[in-house]
Amino acid sequence: MIMTTNELLTVTSTIGGLLIEYGAEIYRVEDSINRIAAAYGYNNSDEGRKVEVFAVPACLIITIDSLSGNPMTRQRRITRRETNLDRVDKLNNLSRFICTEKPDFKTIMGFINQIKNRRVYSFPVQVLSYAVVAATFALFFGGGLNEAIVAGVIGVIIRLISEGVAKVKPSVFFEGLICSMAAATMAVLVSKTGFTDGFDTVIIGSLMTLVPGITLTNCMRDFIAGDFLAGLYTLTEALLIAVGMATGAASAITLFTSF
Repeated sequence: MIMTTNELLTVTSTIGGLLIEYGAEIYRVEDSINRIAAAYGYNNSDEGRKVEVFAVPACLIITIDSLSGNPMTRQRRITRRETNLDRVDKLNNLSRFICTEKPDFKTIMGFINQIKNRRVYSFPVQVLSYAVVAATFALFFGGGLNEAIVAGVIGVIIRLISEGVAKVKPSVFFEGLICSMAAATMAVLVSKTGFTDGFDTVIIGSLMTLVPGITLTNCMRDFIAGDFLAGLYTLTEALLIAVGMATGAASAITLFTSF
């Protein structure tokens, strides 16, 4: 199936941008784009039309030689990112389908729209998962039943706070700072009532819901793949989240234990 250069730019930039937004590794993004372009005749050989891809977590740039020989570039700014491995998997499957079947532009965009509109877990389910994770980690780190209950309640509150904070689009540092400060404050205040033996396991358990595990994983995979710029970007993001969490929790503990 023949596809114009402009259509191919639209397809590759859309798929690549969505992969980044949904939490895919950078090497996966670049490899998917190169394979899709190769399926339509852009093989990067000396005789063939070339495609160049530059991707970092905040930006995607694709340049393709047009039929006239003039290069065409499409840049996509990535303003938000989330973790949705289901959609990453579906986009991977779509990329394989494109490379095998070479469908037309309209068919591909139809599949992309279906993936973008796939259902996600409802907000109540997300809140429940935060409670379960926080309570489980509180038990894992040596807390008792009371500590697990308090950590679970704080996990729910953290999800509610993060939902509200996300509407103003703060930096990852301030989001971690606010959520961890709220969690530590509630944990210390509850411990003062005598309901829990201490607040350390409660804080640790509840803050595990904020740990950037996938970010760190992608960081190491990017480093291993040789994408050092992307790896440094995600490493910096993970460190900022960790510093925000530590600063917020330490501030709350220092403030309320001093009284």
